[in-house]
Amino acid sequence: MGKAEYEAIGICLVIVTIGVCFFLYRRWFIPRSIRRNLERLRREEEEGLPPHPRDYHFAISFDANGIILTNLRSRKPQATAVRWQEVRRATVFKRDLFTYDCICLLLSQSDETGIELDEEMYGWNRLTKSLPQFLPGCQPWDQWFSTVAFPAFATNQTEIYYHADQRNH
Repeated sequence: MGKAEYEAIGICLVIVTIGVCFFLYRRWFIPRSIRRNLERLRREEEEGLPPHPRDYHFAISFDANGIILTNLRSRKPQATAVRWQEVRRATVFKRDLFTYDCICLLLSQSDETGIELDEEMYGWNRLTKSLPQFLPGCQPWDQWFSTVAFPAFATNQTEIYYHADQRNH
């Protein structure tokens, strides 16, 4: 073998090495760092630490009266509120965001307006676990999550609450 063949083999080895490093980086490091970040965000939410606009675009807060959605990145804090007694229907579904799905919750009022929330908002976990407390008859999270989450990239729209008065109309 001549010098040209050795150079070609060397170039191929460099290309293969770069490809393997890139593959490992994409398969191991990025998912690991994303998992660590998600774990941090969940831990901070559970500890009641206030959300940071760097981490979240919107924050969900709620009490016995209703729910408030706040845009954390707006120069003038904008909030949308819905009282629990105004909610006539709760529907969960997934949005296909090309590379991943986002689970959403639509709380509808009698005039068909409402508020859409999703799992990327601060307060989502607490809200979804608390819904049956504020909407009597609402399915708990563990009863609807798998139905909506699987299969991937399908809408899987599921009604989890319907106000009794609404069914009679």
